[in-house]
Amino acid sequence: MPAHPLVSGGAPATVGVLGGMGPLASAAFVQTMYEMAIERTGPATEQALPRCLLDSDPSIPDRTEAILTGGAEELSRLIAERVDALIRLGADRVVLACVTAHHLLGEVEPGQRARLVSLIDAVFDELAVAAPGRFLLLATTGTRQARTFERSPRWPAVAHRVVLPPPDVQDEIHYLLYRLKREPVTPAIVARVEGLARQFDCEGVIGGCTELHLITRWRRVNRRGPVILDPLLGVAATLTKLSDA
Repeated sequence: MPAHPLVSGGAPATVGVLGGMGPLASAAFVQTMYEMAIERTGPATEQALPRCLLDSDPSIPDRTEAILTGGAEELSRLIAERVDALIRLGADRVVLACVTAHHLLGEVEPGQRARLVSLIDAVFDELAVAAPGRFLLLATTGTRQARTFERSPRWPAVAHRVVLPPPDVQDEIHYLLYRLKREPVTPAIVARVEGLARQFDCEGVIGGCTELHLITRWRRVNRRGPVILDPLLGVAATLTKLSDA
């Protein structure tokens, strides 16, 4: 996977994470980032690990609701303010740990946006190295309505490998993603994600919502479960290279 620009001047970058959307997913991402870094560098090199600034605020309004009801402008300004605050605290790069919120970056200044690690691009990077075949997009209804993936200039190159679920299945997917915000990952939820991939004859699913990172972590522990092209896992893997820069 192409490396994200997370290293500056040969020193570990300070990584900002704008999370809380939902809080379990962004907290899990930070844990994954450090676990993977330690796997790579060993426990004796703690000081070589990246500094991380996590702004986890579950009170940030619902992104799908903002997109569907026309309240995106105010939320866009809030996200821009939070990104700016992380940069002012010293973040070299910022991970916006919500795929749906990527549609709401209109108020982010170009200089700040250049520091953002795009989870949309991270998905396309994962697709580029994934096994041949098609993958089912699991995303919120807000992301689908905003056509966040389809509006990327990289979409035409991968569109034939992405299955977009029909409206009735999309409703179920949205509900399932919101269950992950408030319930522990269970074998039944994991089995349903696997079933959705099989239903559409897909090799696996695309983590078009950061809540799916919770299933990725479950899969890493239990060594079974659906194949998930998880942008947070891809970014975390990239961060493990910081100490080698």
